[in-house]
Amino acid sequence: MEKKSVCPWWMGYLLLNPLRKLSHKPEEILEPYLKPGMNAVDFGCAMGYFSLPMAKMVGKEGKVYCFDIQKKMLSKLTTRASDQGLSQMIKPILINEGDTYHQYSGTIDFILLFAVAHEVNDQRKLFADLSVMMKPGALMLFSEPSGHVKQSGFDQSLAFAALAGLEKAEERNISRSMSILLRKS
Repeated sequence: MEKKSVCPWWMGYLLLNPLRKLSHKPEEILEPYLKPGMNAVDFGCAMGYFSLPMAKMVGKEGKVYCFDIQKKMLSKLTTRASDQGLSQMIKPILINEGDTYHQYSGTIDFILLFAVAHEVNDQRKLFADLSVMMKPGALMLFSEPSGHVKQSGFDQSLAFAALAGLEKAEERNISRSMSILLRKS
């Protein structure tokens, strides 16, 4: 199996570029799905481009679990959360390939999987593990960069999601992305 390449940690700074908000406004993308008190996941969170707005949306009664494989990404996320007074709502989690997430079984209301699945070697396991975390009826916004991931790759990811019990809830139109909202059945 071909080893997938992972976004280098220093690219996290480019992902935080304020110009990105011209095409990916976190509040507009996520607002329909996040409410105060929810438990959410930003899987492949990098330096928190989406994580911090998610924390504001779930508020002090909620929690955003921020998973990444790079310690430097999580370190910067932690600093940014502290600077914005959001540390209480953010839980950074350093992961390794092969980890399972069963300690979160059935506790998550919403998962964001934005431009990261194509970096994961075993997507079948990824979607199965994320599905285990989700409450029945919970939502996952799955999005991949259209200029980087082929339609066939996106379709293969959707097949793995379906095997994990995730079904299409609605199409999403997000700039420069192939996107879909999935629901745990």
